[in-house]
Amino acid sequence: MSEITPEILTQFIVKQGQVWQTVALHLSEQNNVLVEIPTPTSQAVPIGDLTLLTADPVLHGQSFFTEATEEPCLFIVGEQLGERADTEKALLEALTGTPQEGVNESHFPAVQEFFQHLMQGLAVAFGNLRNTTFTPGEVTVKYEPVTFPPNFLMVDEVIATRFTIQIPDRTPFTLTWLLTEGLARALLGVQGGVSDPLSGLATEPETPPTPAAGFAPTPFNPFREPEETHDRNLDLLLDIPLEVSVELGRVSLMVRELLEIGTGSIIELKKTAGEPVEVLVNGRLIARGEVVVVEDNFAVRITEILSPAERVQKLAG
Repeated sequence: MSEITPEILTQFIVKQGQVWQTVALHLSEQNNVLVEIPTPTSQAVPIGDLTLLTADPVLHGQSFFTEATEEPCLFIVGEQLGERADTEKALLEALTGTPQEGVNESHFPAVQEFFQHLMQGLAVAFGNLRNTTFTPGEVTVKYEPVTFPPNFLMVDEVIATRFTIQIPDRTPFTLTWLLTEGLARALLGVQGGVSDPLSGLATEPETPPTPAAGFAPTPFNPFREPEETHDRNLDLLLDIPLEVSVELGRVSLMVRELLEIGTGSIIELKKTAGEPVEVLVNGRLIARGEVVVVEDNFAVRITEILSPAERVQKLAG
């Protein structure tokens, strides 16, 4: 039995802002809606404090990364020690688009898909941090008292990351990601108490590495370099050309329908008139806006956009 190593928890916390910005962007792309996730809180929680999860039905999901199959993790809907009914209702309404009363198995496919997108976003985020690949396993969704996987029963503490999903015109809802130190080490690339070069830099600001030795591997990590160094390296990238495109909408066609298209045909998109268009940079969503005309040219007036820091992180990912 063991408690969370303070150094591992510190490294994990330091990465959260960057990780969850990537997750939010992935959810936005997958669901065609702007999703925002403010920087979450992470802390070590004794297993004994989670006993309420094993007493009453809880909407939750369990999954793993194929690179660490022995370290499954859990997603809990709602605050662990608070009322979960309102959170479950907000989640289901966000997924279905209509108010829902109570949880039943008909909701499981939508919840499973949402949790799967979360796992995919986390895989992309931690993969970007370490310049490697993580593959999420299938998510199992249940509405029953939580049965902790074996790896949770072998430790005294787990890491609890509480994060809030914010979607326009929807009630925000809070989820909790529970994982062991073993999975945190796998995601951070820490083995045997020695971190890899990408993970350790964030916790050693008093001895900043030289640009050649430390800055180059992760130039867009805002947590581990002094601001002056960050700005100097960012200046080197300002003149790099980027492909900016505006997506009006999409539609799925059968092969038969595609072959029937000819001059004068009208293709109806899955987007209503007046709905914002999406602005993509290198194929990644960064903003939404409305189409306008400027001196006989089409243009886009931005109505929603990521912050400059988030845009830089988007380019890094």
